[in-house]
Amino acid sequence: MMKTLSINNFEFAQSEQSIAGVLDILEMDRLTDVLLMQEPLPESEIQFTLTGYNKKYSLPSLHLSVDAHLPTTCQRCLNAMSVQLKLEFDYLITDSEPAEFDENDDLDWLEISPVMSVPALVEDELLIAFPIAPTHSSEQQGECKQHAMQSGEKPNPFAVLKDLMNKAS
Repeated sequence: MMKTLSINNFEFAQSEQSIAGVLDILEMDRLTDVLLMQEPLPESEIQFTLTGYNKKYSLPSLHLSVDAHLPTTCQRCLNAMSVQLKLEFDYLITDSEPAEFDENDDLDWLEISPVMSVPALVEDELLIAFPIAPTHSSEQQGECKQHAMQSGEKPNPFAVLKDLMNKAS
């Protein structure tokens, strides 16, 4: 766990350094506000790797890999669940946004910073990638249906029509 981890992003990229670690979800206030977690799950963690490159895109750049298992609440059944995000990002490090890379959607731009917070960068990317209304995946639909039956909710009467239409075609 790293409470504060700051780097000079330009020097980090030029010297082609690399850093990897695990970040504590509970130390990311903005992310915990979005997660709506009932309680932290044991498998909840955020692993990251940040690697600098001097000339990968003819400019200093950073590559960020994030593997996160985030606890949240399913918006369909309101049970606890985990959302897994595997993310990859490339950033160019310059004083101003490089115009020659405007058309490239795979690259982002970061301004040169002598004190760039790595946990803040990871948190920003997780906030952007996190689904607005997380629900169980199609493989886990049984959990949502089972909860609906236990809570006394009536099944949708039109579900039978949908089944009949599927059988007819």
